[in-house]
Amino acid sequence: MAVEIEKKVEDTTNESAPLELIPLPDLEHLRYVERERIGLLRIDRPAVHNAISLRTMAELDRVLTWLETRSAALALVLTGSGDRTFVAGGDLKDFAKLETYEAAAAMSRQMQSLMRRLEMLPIPVIGAINGDCLGGGCEVALAADIRIVSETARFGFKQVELGITPAWGGRRRLVQLIGRSKALMLLLSGDLLDARGAEQIGLADKVTPSHQVLEAALELARRIAAHPPLAVKAIKQAVNHDCAISQANEIAFEAELFAKTWISRDHHEALAARAEKRRPNFTGT
Repeated sequence: MAVEIEKKVEDTTNESAPLELIPLPDLEHLRYVERERIGLLRIDRPAVHNAISLRTMAELDRVLTWLETRSAALALVLTGSGDRTFVAGGDLKDFAKLETYEAAAAMSRQMQSLMRRLEMLPIPVIGAINGDCLGGGCEVALAADIRIVSETARFGFKQVELGITPAWGGRRRLVQLIGRSKALMLLLSGDLLDARGAEQIGLADKVTPSHQVLEAALELARRIAAHPPLAVKAIKQAVNHDCAISQANEIAFEAELFAKTWISRDHHEALAARAEKRRPNFTGT
């Protein structure tokens, strides 16, 4: 799979330049390549539908540090492995070790900070949404600046069905993007929204056939990377400045809400009912 992705970068950039593999050894959950001012980051956990684990978060920190300090890229494309799922949310099996309020809040703060760093990169981030975005997967997609979406993709904020709140900053980004009432409808219902529906409300910026989504994102990245670097980064900086909020307060607030729901009886009942294939019995505690 890594070779296939790398070939796509080769095929969509200057043929005379060599493929540069970034020196980030021991990445197991992510793949990153960079060539001709285009970076391509792939979440590569197909066995668990590209779910985000604690290790995935640690690896994402390493890639973001590279992008912030050493990268020559002028655009970043973010995608998932395969053609069925972009990101299925958090890895619930791995997150089962988060048994306390403090552990849940720390995970939320960490992932919020990572998504903030992704959003605030000095270069544009293009999401090649290759499949379903579920729960936290929607939050990862929302941290991208632009979303090019497969026509077979679906969006669903499934956190409410598990008795928890969004934990990775997606709530506030969703409200800013589509408005308060539409955001509440999606967050409170847990309903799935198809690609065309997402495009209609501004959650998707462009819908393409599934086999063209990565190519379309790389094509946009190539057009951006052809422009003067100073102008590209200045425009991204200006937009980031316009969208700036009191991030420290927001991160703490969301982490507190998530941690309270994560350790709740209703969350554990939701997980048990899911495992036992029965209707949950929620008590509001």
